[in-house]
Order: sequence, then C-alpha cells, then structure tokens
Amino acid sequence: MSHQLNRESKKAGNQQLKRKMTLKNNMFSRYLLFRYSLALFFFVNLYWGLSLVYKPSVYLILPVILLFLIIAACAEQFKLYGAKEVYLEQTKRAFKTQVSVELLLLAVMMIPQQLPAVVPFFSDTMSAHIFFVLVQLLGLLICWYNLRRIRQIKTNEDKFYSRFHNHIEKYI
Repeated sequence: MSHQLNRESKKAGNQQLKRKMTLKNNMFSRYLLFRYSLALFFFVNLYWGLSLVYKPSVYLILPVILLFLIIAACAEQFKLYGAKEVYLEQTKRAFKTQVSVELLLLAVMMIPQQLPAVVPFFSDTMSAHIFFVLVQLLGLLICWYNLRRIRQIKTNEDKFYSRFHNHIEKYI
C-alpha cells in the first residue's frame, strides 16, 4: 500500500515538474525572434568590423559598439529563462542603437566617395548604393519589428502570451 502511495506521489511530483518546465520553456519561446535577430546583427556587425580592421577607418567604432551592445542583449536573453518578470532593456538598447547606426549610415552614404570608407567591401557605384540602401532598409524593418514586439511583450499583448494563457496552459 505504501509502495503504491509512494509511486503516486512521485508521479504527481513528476507531473508538477513537467508542468513547471513546460511553462518555463514556452514563456522563453516568446523571445525567440530577439535571439535570431540579435544573432543576425551580431554576424553582420562582426563582418563589417573585420572589414574595417583591414582598412582602418574612424567608422570602426560603430560596429565595435554595436557588438558590445548585442553581446549584453544576448546575456540578458539567457537571464530571461525561467524569469517571471520581463526585463528587455539591453535588448531594446541594442535595437535602438542599431537603428541609429543604420540611419547614420544612410546619411553618410549621401556624401560622395564615403560608401567605400564606411563599408570597404562596397564600391562607389550606383548599384552598390542601391543595394546598400535596400540592406539598410531591411535592417531598419527588422529592428522596428523587434522594438514593436518588445513593447507588446512588456504589456503582455503579444499573440503568444494570450494564446498560451488562454488555450494551452490549461492542458499542461
């Protein structure tokens, strides 16, 4: 009798642990977009910074600053696992700074002969300028969407949160 009671209490404990881990994993999934976007910007800025190392320029400070901010945001993402309170200040700062740098790059690009100085792997041709503008606009769009998502998550208005708490959580 006590053996069966012990087995049932273990089973209940396992169910509780499983429910707790499922909740943690699902809540952590809300931040998946940030992790992928930060990884994308990390490697873009790393490549840009490395290209500026071989052709030294004052612009080298921009990717270095962005890399440090992105690393801080990634560390913040790891701290969010299992956290009840949403804290995305470093992530928000990284995306806002990325937006500022991209806007600055678009402004600097308008100055003649500056595109190869800012980004050494681009030539000073019209097609390079058009491609550069399109890449910057894509980066701005990604940052804008991430900043919008941060606002939604902070106020628990994101689709994942409502879907999880209204439909999935009761089955766990």
